[in-house]
Amino acid sequence: MALNMPYAWPMHDFRKPILLAFAALTLFTTANAAGAQTQPGTAAGAQSSTQSSTPAVAPQVRPAFPQELLPAPEEQGAASREKAEADKTRREAKAQEDSRLAQETRARGYWVDPSTGLMWAGKDNGLAVTWHKAASYCRNLRLAGYSDWRLATLDELAGLVDKSPPTSERVNDVEILFIGGGGPVRGGLLLTGDPWSSNRVLDRFGHPYGPGWFLDFGTSKPSYDLPYFRNTKYSLCVRGAER
Repeated sequence: MALNMPYAWPMHDFRKPILLAFAALTLFTTANAAGAQTQPGTAAGAQSSTQSSTPAVAPQVRPAFPQELLPAPEEQGAASREKAEADKTRREAKAQEDSRLAQETRARGYWVDPSTGLMWAGKDNGLAVTWHKAASYCRNLRLAGYSDWRLATLDELAGLVDKSPPTSERVNDVEILFIGGGGPVRGGLLLTGDPWSSNRVLDRFGHPYGPGWFLDFGTSKPSYDLPYFRNTKYSLCVRGAER
């Protein structure tokens, strides 16, 4: 009786095709290497002929603006120096005018604003006071033959802010900008600190109450404080337009 045994493939049936494939691969590799060695300059010659026939061209960059509209660096430097010199001349002329006006104001004791006609005391009271004492100081002031002095409003104080246009000065290669805001007040007035204003809320009986307002000349903006505080607040008096 025949037994069903698994078929065992003879080893020589697998070795032969593997050896043939390995031999064919070896021959193919050897042939390619020999062909490359026999023509070493073909690829290089083709590449050099291509490069020699096509000259290299630098890429063209289109300027963002027409070159004739852009000033030369020398022209820019000259224009900047001329502007700096003009600003310096204007700044020196203004400083001389402010000095002259301040001397005249202190000699007279008052200054009349030509733009509003308001008559200002040449200086404040020189002592930090509360709002009530500041108002009392102006009511009791006798100056230039007038007795109708009062605290100025915020709008009137804002008119004293120096609003001169900024100027510049060129030092070597650095341009320094001078801004008139927050600087000396107009008219050559002598201020010890920020002046109280007359602005306060009135109750139904017409009496002022609540915080007192003043103008901060450092920032050229109004601010407020309790009227009973006197820290750095002063009394600057004004009277109506001179007739």
